Amino acid sequence: MVSAAFDPCPMDRLVPPAAAEPTRWVWDGYLARGNLSLLTSQWKAGKTTLVAGLLRAMAAGTPFLGRRCVAGHAVVVSEESPAHWADRARALPLGPHARLVSRPFPLRPTLDQWYELVGRVGRLRETGPVDLVVVDPLATFLPGRSDSDPAALRDFLDPLRLLAKGGTAVLVLHHPRKARAEEGSSARGSGALLGAVDVVLELHRLGQLPSDANRRRLVGRSRLSGTPPVLAYEWVPGTPEFRVVEDVSGTRFRENWEVVRGLLGGRPGAATHRDLLADWPADRVPPSPALLYDWLGRAVRDGRAVRSGGGTKNAPFRFALASDQPCQGLADPPPLE
Repeated sequence: MVSAAFDPCPMDRLVPPAAAEPTRWVWDGYLARGNLSLLTSQWKAGKTTLVAGLLRAMAAGTPFLGRRCVAGHAVVVSEESPAHWADRARALPLGPHARLVSRPFPLRPTLDQWYELVGRVGRLRETGPVDLVVVDPLATFLPGRSDSDPAALRDFLDPLRLLAKGGTAVLVLHHPRKARAEEGSSARGSGALLGAVDVVLELHRLGQLPSDANRRRLVGRSRLSGTPPVLAYEWVPGTPEFRVVEDVSGTRFRENWEVVRGLLGGRPGAATHRDLLADWPADRVPPSPALLYDWLGRAVRDGRAVRSGGGTKNAPFRFALASDQPCQGLADPPPLE
């Protein structure tokens, strides 16, 4: 029996390392060599599309979503068929630097089968670099019955951790729990999963407005320094173009102002934000009351609209186009309760 190493050292005698090794990012802030990253989102929310965009950037090492990306080689272990990936590649062409292992098991793998597969991926490094390995998704390749079982998760992650130690970044795609959870903790299954990975990423839809259809918010939590807490981006469908949305609130306001302006201009007098919501076009998804209230506040600050009223229950704030009424109360309205 192998005994555990046991050498308790007084805390005041600990010797700091001469210099900490810098993090070797494959995608700056998100994927690092020697580390495991977990990306969680709802089904069909864009995880695999995001991965395809990253793989495309790795062909030449061009920045992706404003973050540095290395030129390198990747292997994707996927539940999707080659036909699905070929269809995706029509919009996001991928080169030979990215290789696909599609549906390697007819059923959920046994522990031995999973170790063998990850070992074969690792042996690819004998003939060339493997900078990134993507597993999509966790549930399909988990060598156990439930992602609520800490032991099954450990069996899944252990060979990936060994793979990462060889200088590869590992990204695992996962699905969220049914119940609402705080950002950074929505991954389905045992909490041991979040503790075992180095970088926790979550992909959320930016909103329900038509202008938000292809926009996502990438949330990051990490034990490594340099992971952005939030990054908003959009993909232009049918193209390889991904772009960062720098000013989310301002962008949404500008895109929807004409609708708000039309509603204000079509009323005989000033209106509350709830009056405008009641008039919202039936063929358009309305914003939330808080979001519309924010847009009206921006319009007042920009001089596009004016505000009257006291902001109380009996005298709520009312808004009108700046050309319709004299300006009153240009100070920012208080937050909507």
